[in-house]
Amino acid sequence: MRQLQKIRQYQRLYQHYGAQPKPTTIAEVAEVALCSERHARTLLRQLAQSGWLSWSAQPGRGHRATLHCMATTSELSAPLMHACLEKGDYQSALQLADGDPASLHHIITPFLGGKWLKHQPTLRIPWYRPLTSLHPALQRRRAEQHIICAVHAGLTRYAAGQSHPVADLAHHWDASEDRRCWHFYLRSGAHWHNGQAVSDEDILSALQQALADPARNAGLLHISEASLVAPWCLEITLNTPDAMLAHRLAHHVCRLPHPLQPDIGAGPFAIAHHHSHYLRLERQPWYFSTHPLLHAIEFWRTCTGAQKPAWITVGKGQNAQQAITSISGGFAWLMVNARLPAPLAGWLRQEIGAINRQHFAHRDDIECHTEILPGLAAPECQYVREVTLPATLSLVCYHTPELCELTGALQVHLKKHGCELTLSWKDREAWHTPNALTQADLLLGDYLAGELPGFALAQWFTDEPAWATSLGEAPWQEAKQRLMAYCESEEKLNDHLPAFFGALLESGACAPLFHYRYRINTMENVQDIVLTAGGWLDFTRAWLPPVQERTTSAS
Repeated sequence: MRQLQKIRQYQRLYQHYGAQPKPTTIAEVAEVALCSERHARTLLRQLAQSGWLSWSAQPGRGHRATLHCMATTSELSAPLMHACLEKGDYQSALQLADGDPASLHHIITPFLGGKWLKHQPTLRIPWYRPLTSLHPALQRRRAEQHIICAVHAGLTRYAAGQSHPVADLAHHWDASEDRRCWHFYLRSGAHWHNGQAVSDEDILSALQQALADPARNAGLLHISEASLVAPWCLEITLNTPDAMLAHRLAHHVCRLPHPLQPDIGAGPFAIAHHHSHYLRLERQPWYFSTHPLLHAIEFWRTCTGAQKPAWITVGKGQNAQQAITSISGGFAWLMVNARLPAPLAGWLRQEIGAINRQHFAHRDDIECHTEILPGLAAPECQYVREVTLPATLSLVCYHTPELCELTGALQVHLKKHGCELTLSWKDREAWHTPNALTQADLLLGDYLAGELPGFALAQWFTDEPAWATSLGEAPWQEAKQRLMAYCESEEKLNDHLPAFFGALLESGACAPLFHYRYRINTMENVQDIVLTAGGWLDFTRAWLPPVQERTTSAS
């Protein structure tokens, strides 16, 4: 866009020369504007004709001219920002704002929500942080998990409101009586987002990549072999019975990207553009199942922080619909290193629990009474008198807004007791690197629940490396083996889970802190909002009513 380039060059001049008349030369202007001297003369003439600046040249070679920038950059860029946003060109608008999403925050609201663009329904969602990798192996944050499941298909998947997996790339499956041999009957006719047909060999290769990846295979280590025993028939053999294999394969880490092009999937939406500040998903025309009603979904980064990350606003209009809410089955948690003395560990749990209630009990987006399973709440901590604190303690923490607030308050509290708390912030990728947590005295994280609460909790126990710090490596491995033995049947697993996790809570190995109260605020022009277990709307079911009825002339 020529106008955008023109404003960007003027911004460079304004930043260099300011609002007062300044002596300069054509060579200096060309250097500031990043162009040739010939183009600099043309640029100055155009900007002067637009009334943005004045240029007074002096006769004679080598004499300095006077440049006076008369318009502020905000005066010039604001109308063009609006024009860019109206057309959906968020990236150009962000360039005009010097790459700062906060600069757009006050003007962006009318352009968000449901919009019909070129007769296609598009949903624009404001977001508060960069959206990073969308590969199943690399991302464990709530928004990215949900987007991964929209982009990539798996053998099975969860549908919102259903506690058992449904067909995806496998249209049916069955298991032997001993639950050691599973057959998945694969869907022919599916296509990748690049239009290439999905072959049974593609599916096998993508699954084998997942099985070989330590970031994805924690719940699949009992798989001894995966092979094609017939065209479009995948056989998975296990070294221990598992009635829950179809559930495991519905997890977001088991979604199957293209084996050679991991950004390409076979799910209902394809990645059209992905930058740290902007993501656009578009409906996949070759999708094998029911097509979404939305053509595109865009995430626009509008600010640098969120007061209530568990609350999402979609849509626009004069009248808000009733908010859709749920309490997350997941929870934020505290774990203490098993090597700490029991009195010190008990005192730390007690103090952190009190700080947690003090800071979050009044919040309407947080629930401090935690039940990790229906009816299974953490026991009350026994009161621990003052203990002798070490000079320093170390804490490793997920980088989320609430946990940042909690750790800041804990740091101040411990300092009053003569103890220095050293903090290490980790995103979810760094959290899962080997030995990242073993030396920490305290761990703060959060667990993201799935559609089937009991099984999702068991899967988290298998995947979460913090348990090795809290219990010790050997006890954790032994407990995982017991948990896998319960998976001989779904009934056996459900019968044993309350006692299994009740003992962990009683021992203090894990102290739940709070649940998120998920909430989607929807306006009048976004319809059929269905909340998933992760607190997101089901992208495949939302739709926009037409802006106005089409009129047809009588023939």
